[in-house]
Amino acid sequence: MENITDNQKLWTDFNSYLRYTFIKHLTLIVSICISILLYYLYSDWFLRQNAAAALWRLAPIVLLSIILILHLVSKTKFNKLKNNLFAINYMVLQLMMFSICLIYLHHEALAPSVTGVILVVFLISMDNKQNKRITLLIYSVPITVFTFLLFVFYQPTQKEFFTIFDVYPIVVIGYIINRIQYNLRFKLFRSNYLLKREQDKTRTLYAETLKVNEELNKSNSTKDRFFGIIAHDIKNPISTIWGLSDLLMLDDEMDRKSRLQCAKGINQCVKNTLTLLESLLNWARAQNTSITPKAAMHKTSGMVAEVLQVMDEAANKKNVKLVNNIPDDVEVYADKNMFETVIRNLLSNAIKYTYAGGTISVDAQLTFKGEHRFTQIAIKDDGVGMSGEQVSKLFKISSNKSAKGTDGESGTGFGLLLVKEFVDKHNGTIAVKSTPNKGSVFTIELPLAN
Repeated sequence: MENITDNQKLWTDFNSYLRYTFIKHLTLIVSICISILLYYLYSDWFLRQNAAAALWRLAPIVLLSIILILHLVSKTKFNKLKNNLFAINYMVLQLMMFSICLIYLHHEALAPSVTGVILVVFLISMDNKQNKRITLLIYSVPITVFTFLLFVFYQPTQKEFFTIFDVYPIVVIGYIINRIQYNLRFKLFRSNYLLKREQDKTRTLYAETLKVNEELNKSNSTKDRFFGIIAHDIKNPISTIWGLSDLLMLDDEMDRKSRLQCAKGINQCVKNTLTLLESLLNWARAQNTSITPKAAMHKTSGMVAEVLQVMDEAANKKNVKLVNNIPDDVEVYADKNMFETVIRNLLSNAIKYTYAGGTISVDAQLTFKGEHRFTQIAIKDDGVGMSGEQVSKLFKISSNKSAKGTDGESGTGFGLLLVKEFVDKHNGTIAVKSTPNKGSVFTIELPLAN
């Protein structure tokens, strides 16, 4: 069934190609035909002084002129009509030549007229691009009409008949040549068609291979980054805890103040390691495409207020002011846990890179894109800012390396990767605008349920 469909499509495309070729060269072909016919019209009228032959030349000239005018007026329309008129013109040309043979039947010009018929039939066999049924009509109708008129009304002599008889095998040969040429055109078209299809398959396969390679490279980069974090950012705090705990156990003469500093150091290392592990686990969980957000409508201001309360201690330590500017009527359609994780990570990032005495504000509004509604949340700080190059690397695991904060805070860069993953899972977008030494604005847009 598939082969039949492919074959039908191939023939359809082939006929479309023939029509395209015909239309492409129609002006030139028709102009040449009219010019040649006008020359022979002049020859018949003025040189041979045969008005009947000259009048027969007018028939194809008029038809070709109609085709030319129609094509010049509208080159892209009426293509089927032009094609049919040109097929009729093939018959008219043959009828013209057969009529001239009949006109010169009892004259010495009969032999040249027969030669003219042979030439016209040969040219038609080379130019005709019609299907088998129409081509059969093109050749059979004129020769049938000619034969009827020849034997019923003109009654040629034996010598004249043998002179004219040459046209019959020529018409048959012309038809055969035309069919051979038509089939050869089809075979060439089919070869090119199949070659192009294989080339398209190769291009598609190559594109898919590139995509797979890109995904593999991305996966390798992710793996390398992941193991790099485990090797460095987890190993170092554990080594520090080990060293401090050894110091507490082995140094019996350590005073209370030193012991307290060691305990604080251990406590801070544990907190940092726990935060990192939470980010790693959340990010790994986000990689699982089977996990989908359990989205619902929530008051944006209320959820952000909860996150601000959690982040308030970290902000107070750096004397950074957190401001919630979100109106009470702005809602967001999101998974509560994922949304709070996004806001928490963005706020934590903003606090990290904001100087003491700075301000971080959270704004939200409803936006429209056509018939679709979105909740837009913007977190703005007046901290260190970033260059365009830094912004371009924020959400790429292979190149996202966290810089030190304004108080020397360290990080892994996984927070922003997690933000991007969770926003993507909500079919949302995240954009960053930043200016060095002036601050940054992180804007997320999440679609609202219809």
